[in-house]
Amino acid sequence: MTFFRSLRAVAVTAAFAVPAAAQDHSALTTTDEVRAEISEAMNAIAAYSAQERDQALAEAREGLNRLDAEIERREQALRENWADMSDAARETAQARVQDLRDVRNRLGERYGALQAGASSAWDELKSGFSDAWNAFSESWSATDKDDAAN
Repeated sequence: MTFFRSLRAVAVTAAFAVPAAAQDHSALTTTDEVRAEISEAMNAIAAYSAQERDQALAEAREGLNRLDAEIERREQALRENWADMSDAARETAQARVQDLRDVRNRLGERYGALQAGASSAWDELKSGFSDAWNAFSESWSATDKDDAAN
């Protein structure tokens, strides 16, 4: 599946996924599947050549927008569950959401470098974007683990 089709499929799935903090253990599979699909889509950008740059950038922008929506959805779930959480759970959840925001910002910076970079540096820029995506994915996994533990 191409990067673009994968990202579109993920967007639909992510839009209806339940925040990890509100899921039971069996529902975590859905979150894991969503994360795997997004990861596949974001990693697929490495396959695009410099000639396909504009298309890859447009789709990467859509992916970033969907990640922003996912972070917002998690923040909303945190707000909705706030009264039912212990102080320690609140602190952990807030820290994890902030971690997601921080690594999302770094991913955005790498996207900006992809966008502004010269075609001759495409491979190096794609590598930086891929590294930033991997950092985001690790933070997302850590957030889900914390949510499942609480």
